[in-house]
Amino acid sequence: MKKIITFMSLLFMLLPVSVSVSAQGYSGERFYDGEHKNVISGYVMGGSNVVTGGFGGLSGTYVRHFTPRWFLGGDAQMQFGKKLFSIDATGGYRLPVKYGNIYFTGKIMYNYYGKFGFHEQAYNLSATWESAYVDIRIGESIIHYHSHVWGKGWGYTEPLTFTFGFGVNIRHRNNPWNLGLFIRNYDQFYYENWNINWGLRWHARVKEPWTLFGELNVRPAGSISQLASKYETSMKIGLRYKM
Repeated sequence: MKKIITFMSLLFMLLPVSVSVSAQGYSGERFYDGEHKNVISGYVMGGSNVVTGGFGGLSGTYVRHFTPRWFLGGDAQMQFGKKLFSIDATGGYRLPVKYGNIYFTGKIMYNYYGKFGFHEQAYNLSATWESAYVDIRIGESIIHYHSHVWGKGWGYTEPLTFTFGFGVNIRHRNNPWNLGLFIRNYDQFYYENWNINWGLRWHARVKEPWTLFGELNVRPAGSISQLASKYETSMKIGLRYKM
């Protein structure tokens, strides 16, 4: 608990710093710029997991901006090795604030682990504050697991799972290329309880409207990732197109 309190204290200490350095113009990653209403992206991924060994996968995302404030999107992925199929739907609202944006989002997600006959549904509500250099997310998730194997089944529901994330960039977010670090307990297709992920993220604008992006994600084992043993390491490389 002391580690959690210390971590949250550091986040709030960084808030005034990020505000002071982001005075230049900023529109946000999910901001509708008046020219594009649709965003399509996809990536390939690969990594190693202590349970399933090596794995690879493909993922695709579509986002539709109905107004400069409201948006709706969906994601799908297939991971080989894990025999994992995932799909979700996300809707959100952007609230402009001084030197940034706050995004209120709701997400419904389904995962099927074919190797184990295991199903997972997750329902998440989050708020994300995104400035030019720093982004912070907090929220709550309800996660339900159930399995039907050999004619028998069982189920379990985690009623409330705290969602948190913190990211920082080395350059202003609107730059053509950027590099950043993140700490969080979720990814695009999962929400953990207290297992923290550490990672490196980057993007590079190739030529409008194309952007390359990537991510290195390390997931240590153990509650609040206190154990030194590795659970999973993965890497993503993708392409984003605005139209």
